Amino acid sequence: MKSKRLIFILFLMAIIFGNSFFIFEGSAITYSNPSTTPLWSYSTGNQYVSAVAISSDGNYITAASENLVYNISMKANGNLFLFDNSNSTDKNPLWNYSISNGFYSLAISANGSYIIAGGDNSERIIYLFNNSEPTPEWTYSVNGWVYDVTISDDDDYIAVAGGERRKVFLFNTTESLPIMEYSTTGLTLRVAISSNGSFMVASDNAQKLYFFNTSNNSPDWTFTLSGEMSSALSISADGNYIASGGDNVYLFRKNSSIPLWTYISSGYVRSIKISQDGNYIVAGDDLPDHKVYLFNRNSSIPEWTYSTGQDISSVAISYNGDYVVALSNDHFLYLFNKSSSTPIWRYRLDGYPTASYDYSLEISSDGKYIVAGGRHCVYLFDRDIIRPPRLIIPGYNPFIIFLIIGVITLTSSIVVFHKFKRIQRKITERVK
Repeated sequence: MKSKRLIFILFLMAIIFGNSFFIFEGSAITYSNPSTTPLWSYSTGNQYVSAVAISSDGNYITAASENLVYNISMKANGNLFLFDNSNSTDKNPLWNYSISNGFYSLAISANGSYIIAGGDNSERIIYLFNNSEPTPEWTYSVNGWVYDVTISDDDDYIAVAGGERRKVFLFNTTESLPIMEYSTTGLTLRVAISSNGSFMVASDNAQKLYFFNTSNNSPDWTFTLSGEMSSALSISADGNYIASGGDNVYLFRKNSSIPLWTYISSGYVRSIKISQDGNYIVAGDDLPDHKVYLFNRNSSIPEWTYSTGQDISSVAISYNGDYVVALSNDHFLYLFNKSSSTPIWRYRLDGYPTASYDYSLEISSDGKYIVAGGRHCVYLFDRDIIRPPRLIIPGYNPFIIFLIIGVITLTSSIVVFHKFKRIQRKITERVK
């Protein structure tokens, strides 16, 4: 009798745990990646985010949006926004400024005092704003798409890539006329400047890289890159190191046109950033690898790589390289520590990044704040807000799954209880 009772109990236990195991095993239990929650997000309505930027201290964020149009006779109706991240708890813009066309490029000074924006298509104008006023301090007509703009950390100098005008421009923030302009071989695509404005680099679609001492009107040296063009460019704060992308990743020192090293990428490097201290370089490419690469400047062998499965549209890095962020075309934003290729967290934006070139992502100098542009939203993230992984059971609602398991367990327990009662009655009757 005892052996039969034991077999019956084991059979019921097998039913209970077997059902539970079947549900979980058959559903391929997995856990989500650690995620995060934005500090805030701002909707641009039906307009697409065309550029974002953040001040080095993280106190000010600027963003631009526009209607995407496919007919040059139509107007893009662009908007420029400024947000205060230091004093305001209301994450509506401090102000916004509208133009009849769109903004293509955008930069903000280290302390957020100045915003420089470049127009596209028919506007083809650069605008300089003081953060206290929603109207430009001055404008300048470039007569070509303004593919790139940047401003020195000391607020004194602005560099501009003049697109079809095939010129690099250098301005003083106090003057609306350029203090230097230089003609490039092809469409001027990218420009970068050192923190005090003493050194500047530019690239074009004729495979040329130009290095300037800004006290001169012509480059100190030029270099012919491989591939069709270089649309990724960055310079360290002191101007000593220059990183360039394209078919390859290149690292230069300012005193020579011969690269310190070259890394041959299997994909096209769309975005590249060098840490302001010049010690680390992050790059992101497209087909076939879709990888984020982190380099130490002393070696052309990556410290690590991470594949996202989609083209990398933008990368950014903190001042000393401790934190790296990357944005991919599958709508995900990734945060990394320099010591590991495993993301600290990732977050899915409202849609694919719509910003031009790699204007969809920036990080504050200390790596604390990250601004990203999605499809119709601007996001601000705090690096330290982390949501732990969640249980994922593909094809099932977790609540329903646990409810089913609970019902099975309860039903099995009731069956066991009644069976024991029946056995007890039989034993009692036999004893009598």
